[in-house]
Amino acid sequence: MAGKGLQAAMTVAMIVGAVRALAESIREPVELLRALNRRLCARVADSAIPTTCIAVRIDRDGEATLANAGHLPPYKNGVPLPTAGAVPLGITLQAEPETLRFRMEPGDRLLLITDGISEARNAHGELYGFERANELIASGIAPSAITQAAAAFGQQDDMTAVAVMKS
Repeated sequence: MAGKGLQAAMTVAMIVGAVRALAESIREPVELLRALNRRLCARVADSAIPTTCIAVRIDRDGEATLANAGHLPPYKNGVPLPTAGAVPLGITLQAEPETLRFRMEPGDRLLLITDGISEARNAHGELYGFERANELIASGIAPSAITQAAAAFGQQDDMTAVAVMKS
């Protein structure tokens, strides 16, 4: 999500509540993002904040469905999944999240990160960048170590890394 401060915090609070409510009745990630987009687009235009979002469902048999609305691609076993990108939520009702289906085998790790990691900037204005982030991710280190390394470089935005492993 672009933005900081009270407006961004209020948007996040609304999104968390909406996702909790919607997830009770919507199983498909793409449908969840479509419903969330409708809610965000219904807000007063002046208070709308474009929001990147990703939703993933992993079934017990390992079949995974991912819907992406402008978010960074996730990494499966250290390799970014092929995503073409899509329009963030809250911009237009016509936005269509990208859908990707893949399989998670036992031992596979799916890692999701926010752009705050690759966009970290040091005191000289240098970006942490995708190359450094990709090297860390490919090494298989813990998500907390990824965020700590980027934050130590320089932090201007939120940084989140979440890993899901298939047993």
